[in-house]
Amino acid sequence: MKVNISKLSHHPKNQEIYDLSSIEELMDSISEVGLLQPLIIDQHYQIISGNRRFESVKRLRWEDVEVHQRFIEVGEEELLLIHYNKQRIKSFKELINEYIILDKYYRKGQGKRTDLTSVKSNKGSSRDLVSTELGISSSQLRRLVFIYKNKPEYIELLDKGILTVNQSYLQIQREIKERESKKPSTSNSETLIKSNWRFYKKSSHNMSELKKGEVQTIFTSPPYWNKRTYSEEKGLGNEKTSEEFVVNLSEHLRDCKRVLKDRGSFFLNLGDTFYNGNLQNVPHKVILKLQEQGWILRNTIIWSKTNPKPSSSKSNLTPSYEFIFHLVKTIDYDYDRTLTKLSDKTKPSLPPRHRSVNGGYSKSVTPYLPNVNGKNMGDYWNEDIVRTSVANQKLNIKGEHPAPFPNEIITLPILQTSKEFELVLDPFMGSGTVGRVCDKLGRNFIGYDLKMF
Repeated sequence: MKVNISKLSHHPKNQEIYDLSSIEELMDSISEVGLLQPLIIDQHYQIISGNRRFESVKRLRWEDVEVHQRFIEVGEEELLLIHYNKQRIKSFKELINEYIILDKYYRKGQGKRTDLTSVKSNKGSSRDLVSTELGISSSQLRRLVFIYKNKPEYIELLDKGILTVNQSYLQIQREIKERESKKPSTSNSETLIKSNWRFYKKSSHNMSELKKGEVQTIFTSPPYWNKRTYSEEKGLGNEKTSEEFVVNLSEHLRDCKRVLKDRGSFFLNLGDTFYNGNLQNVPHKVILKLQEQGWILRNTIIWSKTNPKPSSSKSNLTPSYEFIFHLVKTIDYDYDRTLTKLSDKTKPSLPPRHRSVNGGYSKSVTPYLPNVNGKNMGDYWNEDIVRTSVANQKLNIKGEHPAPFPNEIITLPILQTSKEFELVLDPFMGSGTVGRVCDKLGRNFIGYDLKMF
């Protein structure tokens, strides 16, 4: 039947779920070929199916339009709106809105009517049922819901194409882990009381509490320029230019040379920064300054990250690695490269392609297992290489195995350059990760930071 347009209205629930997008394009199509399908309305003359078409013909100043009217029971409106929009290309925001409605119905044991949903069984979780109804995978829906619950503002960025679902998901996971690592815990409080732990709530620019040559190993990650701030007001990391940051950081680290033993090692983890689209090359500029101070650079280790921070730029690659620089005061420094055969209890789980000889491990070198005869490992470190290398070390550790990646990025240098009970320093302590690793490895630890983690 035909109904005068003035009698019709959008269903209020439709505005809660869907956006009236691309109306101009639809108006052009209707002007050329007409309205191919009638609108579906309820007993109150509200549009159940065809809200975009209704908006288009209103703007085209039609007087009447073809409709099918059906009686809608209270509580069925939302399901019918979703049912009639199945073929529509939806935004992430609209998918989330549909999920909220369908999840509510399935959890209550509703939404089973075959004329309203395509799911014929209520077996499985509500999310699996909803993902089938929405036509997306359960894993994709799970990530989308995770993003919505933790960072709802990211949904708009997804719809604008600034971020992908996977980028958003990984970024939020990273932020959650960082927050959790900074929360005070019982274990951290107990550790600070131990005699092998010292912490100073102050800048490490002047470490007068430490004697000359008291530290065996330094492992630290200073604030990156224009990415992190060392204090809420002023301080290292807040410089206006990368050049100023390079000078300030290299000067800040001067006291590290005084407190480090002549046979000690200094590991500096530092990432780079884009500014006005130009990668600043900060890490190597800092190292050049440190070499001018007399430091010897033994290795530039490439730390390949498993889950690098997503980049929203569409004109360059996502940075997926950082540098760990190994610096020493003299060429005669302590370094244990020895790797031992693994016992049955400590053998890592290796890929099937790893060869074996007479049931044992092969002496050949693979990316997963350093040579048992002690051949030097490479300076490119990823998760598999570091985890297996740590497992291979002579670990005189009581209790649990060293903490999982990425703590092993810290574990391996400490094992290679220090012995049990020797002192390890982190002049930018942050959340205390280096200290926790030292506690597991039986090393003494001292940390500096302006904030208590």
